[in-house]
Amino acid sequence: MSWLRPIDQWFADQVFVYRAKHRAYALRLTRDGDEAEDLVQEAYARLFRLSNWAEIANPNAFTLRIIHNEAVERFRKAQVVQLDRSLSLQALEPVDEQPLPDRVAIARQDLNRMAGYLERLPPRCREAVCLRKIDNLSPREVAAKMDISVSTLEKHLSKGLRLLAKWRYADGSDTEETRVTESVGECRKMRKQGMK
Repeated sequence: MSWLRPIDQWFADQVFVYRAKHRAYALRLTRDGDEAEDLVQEAYARLFRLSNWAEIANPNAFTLRIIHNEAVERFRKAQVVQLDRSLSLQALEPVDEQPLPDRVAIARQDLNRMAGYLERLPPRCREAVCLRKIDNLSPREVAAKMDISVSTLEKHLSKGLRLLAKWRYADGSDTEETRVTESVGECRKMRKQGMK
């Protein structure tokens, strides 16, 4: 589609895909289908008038903010004020769906740590864990891909997940979930060895 301008492609990929969400939000603000559509169209028109449209980090949240601001502006200009509508506009502030920067940093740190743990796994365990837990293949698909039986796959998975939980616990970055998983695994191991 060479006839599309860069802003047209950006708008189609980053904004228009959320059209139903924008209209539903505008409808909650106005409670009128035609007025909601007007709000959405005005928001889109404002986006096309921006010179720095490519710098918008979250176009969906930005569009919701424009819709909200336009609704508030129209509400203030209206001659007849309805109390319940005023409360509705205040209650429906758009929520920024982006995670907070500290959460992003913590998640990135956890991801890097887990990637390091994966690298330490024995090759067959790492392959089993990655195919099953990351690529989300079924046990049969993983077993076929690794050219092993499903029961052998389960042994590789069990060993790999146990090692990951152990390293995470030893590193001090464990959660209640990994402690429970580890203790269940240890109980099974002790039962097999006849210690319980």
